[in-house]
Amino acid sequence: MLNKSTIKIIVITSIITGAILGLIPLIPALIWIALFAVMFFIAPFIIIYLKKLKILQEITMEQSLLIGGISGASAYIGFTVVYFPVAYILYLIFKIQSFLWIKVIITNFGFLLPMVILIALLCGLLNMFSAFLTVYIYDMVKQKNRG
Repeated sequence: MLNKSTIKIIVITSIITGAILGLIPLIPALIWIALFAVMFFIAPFIIIYLKKLKILQEITMEQSLLIGGISGASAYIGFTVVYFPVAYILYLIFKIQSFLWIKVIITNFGFLLPMVILIALLCGLLNMFSAFLTVYIYDMVKQKNRG
């Protein structure tokens, strides 16, 4: 399995990547692109990044599922921590109508926390699938190059 230091690296990298992606939807037309990236592409990015740094040598399918779940959930938490407050501040300053839903969600904090947790779990699940596909395709290419 993965050791604690590798898991810490995965969590920190995922949170930073999610936070960076949390700035992209401040342009209202790009919100779906950023959300789609957080839901599907964080785990493949983390796996490829850690393989390039040679932190991960061989990844089993079980490890890919663990990496996908951890990175997807933590990336969405990072996304939310950056996006919601900044969008709310932009709404208060500029009264941008595309951020009106942020005001409604933040004023109903009892709804916000369960929603964030549910979507974080969903992002973890979807990233588990994309991490599994990444490792599967990586193994197929490696076997094809061998022989």
